[in-house]
Amino acid sequence: MVSRRQVLTAAGAGIGIGVAGVGVNESLHRGKVWEKWIRGRRDGENDDLHVVIADTTTQSPYVTERFEDADVFTRSEERAPVVTEETKATLQDHYDGLEYGVIVSTTGERQIREGGTVSREAFNDVQIFDEATAVAARGRFRLL
Repeated sequence: MVSRRQVLTAAGAGIGIGVAGVGVNESLHRGKVWEKWIRGRRDGENDDLHVVIADTTTQSPYVTERFEDADVFTRSEERAPVVTEETKATLQDHYDGLEYGVIVSTTGERQIREGGTVSREAFNDVQIFDEATAVAARGRFRLL
């Protein structure tokens, strides 16, 4: 017969393993692309160069920041930005480094927004309101 002590010890070990597993597991986020951004680094400071967010009132993308130093996107492109090699070169003429980011908002009762820096290719592959799946783990964010 199993003693009460053995049951409690086994249960405590199981809870400890489960909690430890949560800390190292990746979290999966499925939803819609809520925001896309491009940041430039110059003189040790980051500037938001282009930011597009989802406007749920009008169900269309809304541009909140524009890169004013050069025309990198036409008016028709700015709500669905894709960074070509030419666009990247233009931005690099003005900035030491570039970062591309995406935020995914889960759909459901409780909205959770998770995002981070992604590759230029991943940035180009999605647009506002696109369905997306992302993994967040150890401070990193990756679109699947």
